[in-house]
Amino acid sequence: MHVDVITSRDALLRIRSNWEAVYQADPEAQLYMSWTWIAGWFEKLGCQWIVLGAKSTATSPDYVGFLPLQLRTEQNRDGSFRNELRTGGGYFAGYTGFICDPQFEKDAITAFADRTKQLNWSRLHLENVFASPDRLNLFLSQFSSPGFVTEKVQRPDDGDGIDHDIYVYVNLPESWDAFLYERLDAKARRNARAALRQAEDGEYRITTPTPDTISDDIEALLKFWELQWAEKLAARYNPRLPIGMMANFRNMLHCCFVDNALYLPMLWQGDHRIGIQASLIDWKNKSLISLLNGRDRNVKRPPPGFVLHLQCVRWGIENGFKVYDLQTGDFPYKYDFGGIERRVECLRISTQDLRNLRGTLEPLSVPVVLGRAMRMEKDGDLAGAARACRQILEADPRHAEATRLLKKLDASERRNVPADLTTAKILHQRGRIAEAEKAYRSILESEPKHAEAAYLLGVLLLQQHRFEAAERQIARAIDLQPAAPMLHYNRGVALQHLGRARDALASFNSAIALKPDYELALVQRNSILKAAPNIGVDQSLS
Repeated sequence: MHVDVITSRDALLRIRSNWEAVYQADPEAQLYMSWTWIAGWFEKLGCQWIVLGAKSTATSPDYVGFLPLQLRTEQNRDGSFRNELRTGGGYFAGYTGFICDPQFEKDAITAFADRTKQLNWSRLHLENVFASPDRLNLFLSQFSSPGFVTEKVQRPDDGDGIDHDIYVYVNLPESWDAFLYERLDAKARRNARAALRQAEDGEYRITTPTPDTISDDIEALLKFWELQWAEKLAARYNPRLPIGMMANFRNMLHCCFVDNALYLPMLWQGDHRIGIQASLIDWKNKSLISLLNGRDRNVKRPPPGFVLHLQCVRWGIENGFKVYDLQTGDFPYKYDFGGIERRVECLRISTQDLRNLRGTLEPLSVPVVLGRAMRMEKDGDLAGAARACRQILEADPRHAEATRLLKKLDASERRNVPADLTTAKILHQRGRIAEAEKAYRSILESEPKHAEAAYLLGVLLLQQHRFEAAERQIARAIDLQPAAPMLHYNRGVALQHLGRARDALASFNSAIALKPDYELALVQRNSILKAAPNIGVDQSLS
């Protein structure tokens, strides 16, 4: 099986008919894997995306499977960059995964996994992954330990007691009366009839959009949603999250409307919308998917949300649909419609060391990292820009732009490095660690036997938990000042973190020999002896 990596929109557009053929052939394919959703999502996505396309051979005319992925470039705490992959179509796609012709599914799924492992990434997020156990287990089995760790991701707890791994759907019967009598209990049936009678009174009406009104209708829905959810989401997660979500909703609702994949009933009271329900139309599976709703929260009767859910069910039954999918969350109201549960989880595959495979950037992400390096330079973060350039050159040693920028940055840093120890120490004390490190190194380049600079550089490395580098640097400082007890103590601390207990004990003993009342060294020495009393070194000092 051959797998191509598709990265351009033009290439994606050329395979539309092929994609739609595979989508129709795959019994597990659902709307969030349709051409409408994936192409619409990727067009506006604010990060890189790729599609893995599987075909029998490199020369085969058609693909037999597709795996859409987001390629993200994230920054580590130390300022370096890593890559992560996420299933395409999200982050608010109810279901994600891959599609394939069932005749080739085993070979295609294995090939997807093999090709994914050829990319450089630290985490692969399978968000809301929706696949049969056989398909999912086959894919996951290709990422075995010890190289990879697969785990379930706990969804954020909204504090409302709702389990968002539980998805609720309603099987629709052949008639509206059958729904009322077979899905609803007596109380729900009375409430449904009463709500619909009110909604069908002359004061109220239900309409659907036209091409001329769709933009205004979507904006009205988003305004309802914003008033109900934006403040809560911004406070709990990120102030910009609601803005991003509304932009994504706006884009996808327009895309689905254009492709006849959106049912958007609106409940009006006079000239005012009092409720709007956005449901996606999965024509292939005869499923109506409840995506988004909003209502005037001042209106209690008729209840807009309840009325519009009933309208969607009635429309679905009239048009031969089999499922009304209420998606994530075991909210109590969903069971009023005869809801049935299924579980859809988020999984994450991580590399063992949480570093990119092969230890380098994914080459496809190099333009993104270069852009960030240039932004860092503009913002005055020369050290960060240089670090990014070095990562690019590890992935592509002949990258001309990164080479040029790094030379420019190195020249700037040489001009800007302070030449005196006082300035270096001030930088260190103020937490400007990268600048302080460069200052210490600059001093040592011009004066290799500068004892205090050698020691302070070792301390800085120790504070940064760069224990191997710290141990080597402090050892060099000891060569310059062998009678300084604090040097031996700090070397012992570094050795402890490296798991070299015997060597650490020797360093603490050296510190105590120079300063018998060195309390910190005594504590660390006794800690080692307590953990390993037979470590086999001279314990005469006490």
